[in-house]
Amino acid sequence: MQKSFVLKIGGSVLYDNLLNLNEELLKKVKDWYFDVSGEYEKIVMVVGGGSLSRDLQKKISTSVGGEEYLHNIGMSVTQTNAAVIQGYIEDPSIYVPKKLGDAYEFLWEEGKRTILSGGLKVGWSTDMDAAVFADILGVDRVYKISNVSHIYEEDPDSNPNASLIKDLSWDQYFDLFNILEDSVHKANNSIPIDIECARFCSTKGISFFLSGGKYIYEKSNIKDILTEGTLIHP
Repeated sequence: MQKSFVLKIGGSVLYDNLLNLNEELLKKVKDWYFDVSGEYEKIVMVVGGGSLSRDLQKKISTSVGGEEYLHNIGMSVTQTNAAVIQGYIEDPSIYVPKKLGDAYEFLWEEGKRTILSGGLKVGWSTDMDAAVFADILGVDRVYKISNVSHIYEEDPDSNPNASLIKDLSWDQYFDLFNILEDSVHKANNSIPIDIECARFCSTKGISFFLSGGKYIYEKSNIKDILTEGTLIHP
């Protein structure tokens, strides 16, 4: 049995523009979970906020002051999304933590453990939560499924002929997205891996494998989806 697996599910692929659940993805996640549950001692799934979080924050941002409050609202949405996926999978052994300390304690217990988590610390993105879980478990790679299939040399929405990148270092990632030493994470900032998480992974020797986008619908299962994408590494 392998030790651990960390999967980040972007909130961007959990709902469509009308906030209907993406049941095609949810079914693949459920099938994947029961398929691999016997292969790993610890499984961590972390889910983001996506359009539900962004729309809510946008609507109330003129009335609610302070970045910390917006982070807290967004974090609450991610926890709701985690509860949605837990309910869809229907495995009572899956633990949905509400506090970071509770998640750590649960993972440190001996035996098989599965966590399905939203955001657990105000100011962190859910990318960061996934990276911290990987660090705790001694995992050197986080797999992320989002609405982006690859990283590109240019914005593919602006340039449909932009070349995709299958492999790049964290330093190259920093250059590509103009991440400077004083750059800071902002709630729902739209880059593939958020700033603090990228710095943390670069320091800790953790890679992110980014996949999703069209492969969510072209591939029949999560394992196949995770064979295509961009690896960002130390």
